[in-house]
Order: sequence, then C-alpha cells, then structure tokens
Amino acid sequence: SIGNIQFIRATLQKTMLLINWKYASHYNRRWNRKGHFWLDRYKAIPVESDKHALDLMRYINRNAVRAGIAKTPGEWRWSGYRFYALGEPNLLLEPHPTFLGLSNNEEIRRKAFANYVNMSLGDDHQRRPDLSDARYIGSEKFAEKLGLSTDPF
Repeated sequence: SIGNIQFIRATLQKTMLLINWKYASHYNRRWNRKGHFWLDRYKAIPVESDKHALDLMRYINRNAVRAGIAKTPGEWRWSGYRFYALGEPNLLLEPHPTFLGLSNNEEIRRKAFANYVNMSLGDDHQRRPDLSDARYIGSEKFAEKLGLSTDPF
C-alpha cells in the first residue's frame, strides 16, 4: 500500500542520513577536514512503472560513462552493472523486481539488461534532470496518488 511505501521510504532516508553523517564525521576526524562527505544526500524516488524503473537503472548505470571516467558501464566497478549484466556477486545488491521480470532465464535476462543499458540514445553525454532531480518518476496521476506536487522538480 502507499502508506507502507512512504513509511519504508522515510525510514530508509533516515537510515541513509545517519550513515552519511556517521561516516563523514569519522572521515573528517581521521583526515582533519570539515564538511559533507558526499555531494548529494541519498534519494529515494517513487517510480511508477517497470519502463520508468528500467530507464532509471539505465541512467544510473551510465553515470560513469557520462562523467567520462569509464568508457563502458562495465568498467566502473562501483555501479550495479556488473552485478546485473555480468552476474558478478555483490553483497550490497539484491536483484530489482523489474530486472527479474525481464526473463525467467538468467542468461537472457542479463543479456537483455546489458543491451538496454548499452544501446545508444544519442543523449548519453547529457545529465537528465527528469531522472536525477525528480521527486517522482511517472505520471501526474501517480504523483497525486502519493500526495506529491505534480511539479516533478
């Protein structure tokens, strides 16, 4: 239900805030510095559909390519790409339900994900505020159902 999703989201956001704060405090003490450790806070963005979720996963897994620090998503060891597309173990990740819905066959599912992430859209070099700055990803009706402003930014 929507209420449970909002509770889980709020709890996760508070947990991530605490982790960020504790780690930044430790890091700053150790290296005699001040300030935030990460540029942005953790974001939990409600996503309406599997199509929107795949688009978001594609965008996230191409961040290192877009930033120019990797030529392919698989080169960046801190993304989830190697977990999803190559099947590398990662204790920090669990398969997203949308990923699992790509196929019942693991090999086909991984290949479909890799093909989707790697296909060129022509705008790969550009940051997409509709995915990175949004309060929700989906329709206005979806936002209204969640009690969010229909202005996604």
